[in-house]
Amino acid sequence: MGDQDPTQDRTKLRGRLKDTLKATFALKSIHDLYRKSPFLVDPDHAMKAALVTARGKPPQYISIPDLPPPTPTQVQLKVLATSVTRVVRSRAAGAHSTAFKAPLPYDPSVDGVARDEITGDMYFITQLAAPLFAERTNVDLRHVIRLDEGTDPVKVAALANPVSCNWMTLRCRVIGGCQGRTVLIIGATTASGRCAATVARSLGATRIIGMSRNEETLAAVEGLDDRVVLREPFALPPSVGPVHIVLDYIGSGPAASGILQTAQSVYGENLQYVQVGNIANRPHMFDVMPTYLINHRPLCILGIGVGCFTVEDWRRELPEIMKMISHMHIPFPIFTVPLSGVASAWESEDTLTKRLVLMPGA
Repeated sequence: MGDQDPTQDRTKLRGRLKDTLKATFALKSIHDLYRKSPFLVDPDHAMKAALVTARGKPPQYISIPDLPPPTPTQVQLKVLATSVTRVVRSRAAGAHSTAFKAPLPYDPSVDGVARDEITGDMYFITQLAAPLFAERTNVDLRHVIRLDEGTDPVKVAALANPVSCNWMTLRCRVIGGCQGRTVLIIGATTASGRCAATVARSLGATRIIGMSRNEETLAAVEGLDDRVVLREPFALPPSVGPVHIVLDYIGSGPAASGILQTAQSVYGENLQYVQVGNIANRPHMFDVMPTYLINHRPLCILGIGVGCFTVEDWRRELPEIMKMISHMHIPFPIFTVPLSGVASAWESEDTLTKRLVLMPGA
């Protein structure tokens, strides 16, 4: 052994060091994958979530790395319920402005209800404040509203979007609000349209008119003073009388154009038209509305979206919105599914007539 060449020893040592470094970097790469990838997760430090892994496909129920501890300005909550609204579906398809550039995989949720497992307090989490298609979430304390004890989380999750959409429109978007006014709802049989009747009445509207293609379904909508079946050629019968505000949940250009041409306005006031939804597979109103209409009629055409309201608007109005939700009944059918069933429930027949609410904590 004393005859070994020192040069050979150094060569072997360098080889072993090189192998050790390779192994170290390999372990680091694996660690980084566990930390960053939702598909390769340390099972001892993981939780379940539903993420969009391919645009246009249902979210997939997978394991993701567990949450880090919340920062001093955050609280960690157990997610109880989150609703699958049209906005959520649009985000999942990559068709909504808030998800155009979202890198895959991503969480398409918008808002929901969660509980602090330490204090037992329940909170409503505001729009896009945190990912909610997951068992737990860290959320900034500025973006939660504490709910009263005994509040039904499924009810709040189901109603939050359609009620807040209508409330914010009539309180913060429509000029002068709806107190003492006549409100026409196009698409009164949609989830948001049904809630619009209740919200408008609570905010002081004296007359509420509903429009829909389906006469039988329209007859069952509660809170309407008059009902008009939407038929071609689109027009508002003279018997309806003057209208102050039009809330459009369909977004059909021909229908909107026809109604705005035939609706009676109140002398000295603008007829305010608000496009709230756009579910019709028809041309946009600006593609078909005659240009002379905006020059010859007192019209105010509005839209709503994430850029229409300030953080201060939401902070001011949300407590009243939550209070209203707690006292109203759900005007449309819902069905609840554990988060694990998201893929099968996403495109089920039930979603055609009912609002899907996911329950990650179930």
